[in-house]
Amino acid sequence: MSPFRGEQPSLGPVARAGLRALSAVYSGALHLHLFGYRVGLARATRLPATVVSIGNLTVGGTGKTTAAVAVARWLRNAGRRVGVLSRGYRSRAEGGMVIVSEGEGPLVDAETAGDEPHMMAKRLPGVHVLVGKDRRRTGRVAIEKYRLDTLVLDDGFQYRRLLRDVDIALVDAMDPFGYHLLVPAGRLREPPHHLARADAVWLTHCDLVRREDLEEVRAQVKSFAPRARVWRTIHAPARLVRLDTEGREEPSALRGRAVCALSALGNPAAFERTLEKLGAEVVSRARFRDHHRFAEDDLREAAAAAGAEWIVTTEKDAARMPAVETGKPIWVLGVEMEPLEGEPPLGQEMERLLDRADDK
Repeated sequence: MSPFRGEQPSLGPVARAGLRALSAVYSGALHLHLFGYRVGLARATRLPATVVSIGNLTVGGTGKTTAAVAVARWLRNAGRRVGVLSRGYRSRAEGGMVIVSEGEGPLVDAETAGDEPHMMAKRLPGVHVLVGKDRRRTGRVAIEKYRLDTLVLDDGFQYRRLLRDVDIALVDAMDPFGYHLLVPAGRLREPPHHLARADAVWLTHCDLVRREDLEEVRAQVKSFAPRARVWRTIHAPARLVRLDTEGREEPSALRGRAVCALSALGNPAAFERTLEKLGAEVVSRARFRDHHRFAEDDLREAAAAAGAEWIVTTEKDAARMPAVETGKPIWVLGVEMEPLEGEPPLGQEMERLLDRADDK
């Protein structure tokens, strides 16, 4: 059970037993799936490009999209022709695939693309973004149609159909192992010892936990993944943009402001703690399920929060918000993945991983 993000929700004994039974069923299906790949009954596809996977063990909340943006941007700046392959959760991809960006911003709206691919398309000029459940297919299109040489597999740790050259697993320092229970009883997609197949483990939100707790998580990760380098990161506030006008302020403008924190995230606590670290007074927390599609009434109710001067949300959530007059400004806080103080820069970490891939 995670000591950092609160206790597991209280449930009655019958409900707990039912969820554990479902977790056992999930575990059996997972092991059967992985066994097929181990014995050769199922085979992964090798594409003629470098494939870098970004994924995690738990359901939501680790900051995969921010990490994928950072990696894709670095690869682009290193002179590679880069594409991001996303499953596009809740996207409306016709024919099973949609081209979200050809490197010049979104070609479709967030509802068609999915909120995370749409956000990546806006933040990654010069990078192609493709959505589709079959990422072998979208990968081939990326290579054949656009002549891309490097693919970033977004949320790819469990996607075994594609061979990857670099496998990066993210672990949220605030909730590293999802109560140590598989879904639906806990938040784990896979048991923690499956981190052993990762080339690197990146701890996220490291600035939002106590140093001693962070070192405990780091030691646990090393025990599960002894060959992987553990890199500690933060999601650093980078920009503050007004939703209706795109007016800009520095994130420091939040200091002393009474705000309503509005989000639909896997880990809303990380967003809210970031606001508090910036000096905002979070007087209201409007939390919705991850990937929630906001209605006008959701925004009006957030604006009605007693004492709040501003509503503050995330870039991922802003992609799913309708245009509506609330009477209070809605500000969007953007973040970038950066190393925790004392860690090497992203470029050095990526060069090490790519050199290691060349030696495989």
